[in-house]
Amino acid sequence: MRAIPRTIARTHAALLLVGLGGFLAGLIAARGGGEALARAQDHAKATRSGVKAPVEEVLHCPLAFAGVHLEKAEPSRAQVAYHFCKPVHDGLSQCLLYDGTGPDARLIGVEYLVGAATYDAMPAEEKAYWHDHHFEVDSGLLRSLTQAGDEEKRTLAKVRTLYGKITHTWSRGEAYPEGPPRLFWAVTGEAPFLPPPAALLPAEVRPASSPARP
Repeated sequence: MRAIPRTIARTHAALLLVGLGGFLAGLIAARGGGEALARAQDHAKATRSGVKAPVEEVLHCPLAFAGVHLEKAEPSRAQVAYHFCKPVHDGLSQCLLYDGTGPDARLIGVEYLVGAATYDAMPAEEKAYWHDHHFEVDSGLLRSLTQAGDEEKRTLAKVRTLYGKITHTWSRGEAYPEGPPRLFWAVTGEAPFLPPPAALLPAEVRPASSPARP
């Protein structure tokens, strides 16, 4: 058999060592990557078990309502809002506002609710951003999505005593939220904040005799 020149043999040996080294490095890296992945998974488990996003608490809270909001600067613009609310403390609740209740519902804004004591202590310029819920509750334009009967009446009686501050960020049917946030208002029954046409009301608060919404 023909002998392999020494220079070629040395080259082949060097390549073999490089390849073996790369293989071992790959094994070490894979093992290290696996350990890193395991650590990340353990961290994720700890996070899932020890930390909850605030929205989880909101979605498990029974305070959910359907109502209609009017744009403060242009009250003829009405938007149905589905409220999912959670008390923060005795004097404050906060609500996430959606345009529906299905899986594709859009997050359209937020509403903050405070009691009369907090409202009364506000400076006059701040009060201009807050509205009451008297007419909205009395007229049936605000309804619970999760309660009925006496339980709903008790909850709405409490809401009636609160003042709200509403900001909508997605209010004109755009493909995505456009422009600045807009201040919205409750239906107060006093011009110009009058009830919108029944066809614009959510089914939950629409009178039985009203035509179906197109």
